[in-house]
Formats: sequence, structure tokens, C-alpha cells
Amino acid sequence: MAKIKFLQLSLLTALLFSSTQIRAAQIAIYNDGGIGVWPEGLAALEQFLKWKGISFQEVDAAFINQNRLSRQFDAICFPGGYAYYYKLAINDSGIAHIRELVSNGGGYFGICAGAYFACDSIIWEEDGLLDYPLDLFDGLAIGAIDSIAAWDNYTMTRVNLNANNPINQFEPDHQWLLYYGGPYFVGNPNVAFDTIGTWDAYHNLPAAINFTYGEGRVLLLGPHAEVEEDDDRDSTAFAQELDDQGSDWPFLWSAIDWLLGLPISHPDPSAVFESGKINNNLPEVYFFPNPFNDQLTISFKQVPNAQPLSIEIYSVRGQKVFNFSSSGQQPLHVTFKQFPSGVYFIQVKNLQLRRNFKVSYLK
Repeated sequence: MAKIKFLQLSLLTALLFSSTQIRAAQIAIYNDGGIGVWPEGLAALEQFLKWKGISFQEVDAAFINQNRLSRQFDAICFPGGYAYYYKLAINDSGIAHIRELVSNGGGYFGICAGAYFACDSIIWEEDGLLDYPLDLFDGLAIGAIDSIAAWDNYTMTRVNLNANNPINQFEPDHQWLLYYGGPYFVGNPNVAFDTIGTWDAYHNLPAAINFTYGEGRVLLLGPHAEVEEDDDRDSTAFAQELDDQGSDWPFLWSAIDWLLGLPISHPDPSAVFESGKINNNLPEVYFFPNPFNDQLTISFKQVPNAQPLSIEIYSVRGQKVFNFSSSGQQPLHVTFKQFPSGVYFIQVKNLQLRRNFKVSYLK
């Protein structure tokens, strides 16, 4: 009888432990130390996740190959880099662990190379058709798209967003995103998936897709929404010379909500324009009136030897609606008649410094 009670107690303890097991983090991020993973993209992604408040843990191939991920994480991300090295590093056990995580209700997030890696097959440049083992997406990833930017060049490109996809419910009809070798996606016959956005510059073929796999979710992005091209909050200077015409992070915010099975949300507008470079040595800036009706006047208190200023105005959705250059000598008069009433954010910057402001437009 004592032996039976001991076995019953052991079984109960095991069940309680398995049901209350603490997650290591919400998202596991693959990092092979720069062999295949693109360091700048990894850094930008981690800064984004910190900004959104999502916990993450870096994992290498040995960890994935040796551990059942579904017991420790809600999702796994393979960031940009070189998919071929991912294929070499992740063995059959690792492939099984990733599939188990997703099919049991977790998520897979692939960015560029990570998206290639998730597909049944890829076509890469002159290498032709290549089989890949993970097979979360029963279809092809095809790149690079030379008509956007021949590999290994990069550029900003327009991605047209599908208004019927719930990820885009807070977004305008397009985003300007970084292209750096990403694919377009083609499903095999009778394969179901949802298109998030399409390459405007390449026949409106799918640039970003999402779909279910078993009980879980898969999010594949061809462009790099994690990189904030003209802002330093992503902790990388990559593509800093480019203008992304607004922040990409609110779009990515909603996409991650979908991946994790959370209610799809949008960041508070004031958070979109947080910056690490705020400095009072810029000219003092005045907005009159505020709130305003139709026309806003922007004036400056001149600083000796001040650099030329860039003034950018954004909607609450992070879309740039005005862009001016100014010496700061004369006031600017900005007419908003063609835009809806609401809150707008103004960023004033020179080559080193920037400040952010908020104004209200009342029709």
C-alpha cells in the first residue's frame, strides 16, 4: 500500500510540474555567432523586442538539436542571414523540435533567411531549385529579386499591405521596408496561406505571409521590418542613410501579437518616436496655435552656428506626411486641410541631435 501511495504521489508531482513549468522566454532567437546570422538584423530585432516588452533568449544549433523547445518557449525566430548555414547546423532532431513547438500551439518567425529556411524548397539566384528540410511552408521562396536590388545590395521598397489580413488592421495601405535579398513566396497546389503584403516593385507577388501549422502559427517576412533605417534606436547604423518614411516597428508589433496568439494591438503613438538622441542644444521650437485648425506655424529661436534642420511630421500610424528642410531663420507654415484631424508627431533634427513634439489638429 505504501508503494502504491508513493507511485501516486510521484505521478501527481510530475503532472503538477509539467503543467506549471516556467517558460525560459517567450521567443527563442537563433544565433550562431555570426556564421550565418546577420549581426545587425539580430541586434535590431532584439532592440525591437525589448521595446515591445517581449522576453527572448538566444539559442544555438546545439541547444535546438538537443532540447524540446515546446517546453520552454512560445515561439522561435530565425532572423536574417544565410539560410544555407541554418540548414547545415540544424539536424533532424532540431527540425523535429521546431515542428513540435509550432504544431503544439507555438510559433515560428522567419525574417529573410529565416523565411527561406522555413520553406519546402527555395530558388536562390543561379543555384536553382534547392530542397530544404523544415517544410513549415509547403511551397517555394524565390530570390533575390534583382529588379528591387541585386544581391548583395539593399534599398527601401514599397510593400502593399492586405487590408483583409488582421495583422494590418491598424496600418495604412502600404509600408516602405528594407529589402536585402528577401524572397517572394509561391505555394504548392492547394496550399492555403494568407498574404500580409506584396512587393509593389515585383508584380505584387507575396512579400510577407502567415498561416497556421497544426495548432500553431507561422510568420514569414521577406523584408526587414526590424531595422529602423533612419533612427538609432535599433542599435545599428546599417542603412542609416536611407529614409523609411516612418517607423516599421508598429507593423512588426501587430505581427508579433498574431504570432504569439495575443490580441492584435498597436503601440501607443508617443512610443513610436522615442529616440536615444534628444538634446537641448537644438534650437528651441515653438508651435502656434496648438491645438490648431488647418494651419500650423513652426518657429525657431536661433542658436548661433546652428546646423540645417530637418523637420518631419508623422501621423499616429507612423506615416510621414510632411518633410521640410530649414535653416531655422524663418517660420514654417504647414497646411493640414487634406489630412484627418487628430494627433501628429513632429521630429526636428540635425546631423547629430533630434527632438520630438506632439501637436493636435482640430478641424
